[in-house]
Amino acid sequence: MIVSIIITNHNYGRFLHRCLRSCLSQSLNENSYEIIIVDDKSKDDSINIIKGYQKFSKNLKLLINKKNLGVAKSANLAIKKSKAKYIVRVDSDDYVNNQFLSVLSSYMNDHDGILGVSCDYFLVGENENKTNIMSSKDNPISCGIMYDRKKLIKYGLYNPNFRHREEEELRVRLGKNYNIHNLNFPLYRYQLHKKNKTKLKDYKKKYNKKIYDLKFSRNISLTKKIKKLTRNIIAIIPARSGSKRLKNKNMYNVWRKPMIYWSLFEAKKSSYINKIYVTSNSNKILSFAKKNKVNVIKRPKQLSDDKTIKMEAINHAVKVISKKSRPSLIVSIQANSPNITKNDIDRCIEHLILNNNNEVISIDSKHNQNGAIRVLKYPYNFERNLSSHVGVVVTNTADIHTKKDLKKLIYA
Repeated sequence: MIVSIIITNHNYGRFLHRCLRSCLSQSLNENSYEIIIVDDKSKDDSINIIKGYQKFSKNLKLLINKKNLGVAKSANLAIKKSKAKYIVRVDSDDYVNNQFLSVLSSYMNDHDGILGVSCDYFLVGENENKTNIMSSKDNPISCGIMYDRKKLIKYGLYNPNFRHREEEELRVRLGKNYNIHNLNFPLYRYQLHKKNKTKLKDYKKKYNKKIYDLKFSRNISLTKKIKKLTRNIIAIIPARSGSKRLKNKNMYNVWRKPMIYWSLFEAKKSSYINKIYVTSNSNKILSFAKKNKVNVIKRPKQLSDDKTIKMEAINHAVKVISKKSRPSLIVSIQANSPNITKNDIDRCIEHLILNNNNEVISIDSKHNQNGAIRVLKYPYNFERNLSSHVGVVVTNTADIHTKKDLKKLIYA
């Protein structure tokens, strides 16, 4: 047996058909792989759906938990039951390309020393329309990673105490031993819907704190400074109307959504940001921000023309926000960088904290500032120039100002 697909499921019956069809339709010989699905005490019709597929496939195995154990414990049970050389997880609400197993297993066979290999993925709406391609290297998810089974078991598998963010905990715990390669092929389909676990309160709060403690626990000398800096981190997205080169660029549709949507979407997933604000002179943009459940600040007319420096708008917003609560860190996020990622944002914040910088800016692979992200300690927000002790993080985010710039985005 070459590969075992591991699927954990809890009340995702309505997504299972698409998931199982894709896993059962792999180009890899059906005798070379198996599917082990663990039902984690579902209350819907999940088990009946799975049993229905078992009638037509001998390589689909079902494990039923007597009580709800969570993703990590359930995945570990399946991995231990597996006898394949490699394992790969697929969430029960996602699905995969029919070359998924063939491509990843071939790569693993040719690279014996690595722990695993991941592939890129499409974000997919509930009607199965693909939006944009996400890099698994820059914006990792818990699935779509093929592991060497023996090595994963050797390193202790998933931490059973992490009911959420189990893959993130694994990456932090293994550190340099987490030797993962990435293929720039979008073979995985990550489905967006209202019940994604990333939207759960536990995922954002309780397990965010657990990950936070893991990342920073070794920096005892910085403990007090870390707590102070992470006390109240805010994100500000400046998005005025009236752009000339690309009319209404911040509301220009990219991947079937207004461009600003993607900055909001990724900022919401950040492990550190407490509140998000959109500052704009446009009622349309402010209304859109409110619908996406973020805070808004009406920008004055004198700070809304094309001669206004972005930091002047940020300064105004910070002064308004500080009347109620002074932020510890300010994260400026560009509205016209739709391929920005949660990982980009968090890496910039972590870089500032761990290196005790006064500010951090994002740069591209050629070491040019791209303007997408700027993180500042509160006092340095009001300096007109870059402060001393500046850090940089490579993000390779696009900077969209013209229709020509849209070509920088795949499937724009």
